[in-house]
Amino acid sequence: MQANPAERVDYRVILSRPVSGCDGAGALHMTLEYVPDRVILVPDSLTRYVAGLEHLSWPGPEALGVAILDDINNEVVPRWLRVTVVVGQEAQPHAPGSDAAPWHTVSHAVILEDRQPHWTAPAPAPPGPLAAR
Repeated sequence: MQANPAERVDYRVILSRPVSGCDGAGALHMTLEYVPDRVILVPDSLTRYVAGLEHLSWPGPEALGVAILDDINNEVVPRWLRVTVVVGQEAQPHAPGSDAAPWHTVSHAVILEDRQPHWTAPAPAPPGPLAAR
């Protein structure tokens, strides 16, 4: 972890990586999204943390997601946090000209969210002058 360089600003950090270790779940992919408060998570620390989780046995993606949510909340204490664990491939388009179906489907996804008490996301800013171009 390191100090948040802009504590007064609400901004979202998104970190993502594959995870292994759930009993019978197949390939997993974890995405961590958060609005930092006082500290930010260094991406290399998340990689080491997830590598440690992979040595444990998880009964399913729900248990893994809850553990990640609890650990990040306890260590980073973000203003807002979302942990997504997807079994298999996330929905994504195939390359143009591919013979495959246009979209993969997600068969199992777990999405967990938490936020600090009394914190609400700021309203989105209106489009700027470049939005109309």
